[in-house]
Amino acid sequence: MNKKERQKLILNIIREQEIKTQSELVEVLEKRGLIATQATVSRDIKNLKLVKEVGVNGSIYRVSNNINAEITVNKQILKDIFFNTVVKIDNVEYLLVLHTRPGGAPNLAFYLDQEKIEGVIGTIAGDDTILVITNSKTATDKLLLNWREWLI
Repeated sequence: MNKKERQKLILNIIREQEIKTQSELVEVLEKRGLIATQATVSRDIKNLKLVKEVGVNGSIYRVSNNINAEITVNKQILKDIFFNTVVKIDNVEYLLVLHTRPGGAPNLAFYLDQEKIEGVIGTIAGDDTILVITNSKTATDKLLLNWREWLI
């Protein structure tokens, strides 16, 4: 099976069932007759732009809205994700720290990055924390004000 066929199979599996980890995906692939390493699956996940999203039973992989193009996020969708994910916001100078529900940070950071927010240089996400780096104190203050309103 070539790379394209393997990735098509991965997409089908992700659409059919909840996959929580890369090792779980490797096991499902093996059950379907395809032997793949975790490293290969990891590269495929990145190439397919799969995202982790908080589901009923924890974080699961899912197919992003458009796997072949940049995702343009509707501001209302971003607000909804933000409202349902963020539990607290801290700030220090040019940095904002978004504390999220467990497993929520990677998905939210993905959408924040896609939005290309003015003044944001980049984000770094863990499991339940996102570090947002801005280019000025003014940008930090503006984002803090806007994002705190989104939590109300």
